[in-house]
Amino acid sequence: MTQARSDGWPQSSDRSWALPAAASLAALEVTALIGMQALRGHRSAPLIIGLLAVKYPFCWAAGQRRPGAYLALWLWEASGAVAALAVPGLGVVARVLEFGVALSCLGLLAASGSLFPSPRLPGK
Repeated sequence: MTQARSDGWPQSSDRSWALPAAASLAALEVTALIGMQALRGHRSAPLIIGLLAVKYPFCWAAGQRRPGAYLALWLWEASGAVAALAVPGLGVVARVLEFGVALSCLGLLAASGSLFPSPRLPGK
């Protein structure tokens, strides 16, 4: 069980490795996706690469225990898992790899949830 510090943030726990691992896996995932887009040579590849590159600052900030970036990675990976299942014309290998990486990252993000303070509503 994690003890709270005086500022409300939990102290490091035995799962403190999970958040940097999730951020690193997410950055590695987006790097692989950018590489695939660069090699495909579509006309829209520069736009897609630019949009994918937006994920890097969130990966870095999540590794620094920023709650907004943590939630953004949750949203990004959940949408990646849905996209891996729903996108037509995606190869089986790419579909399985993207879905597996997204689920792994979501699992690591769930394991690192105890590193953030519990939300508290203001008193009356």
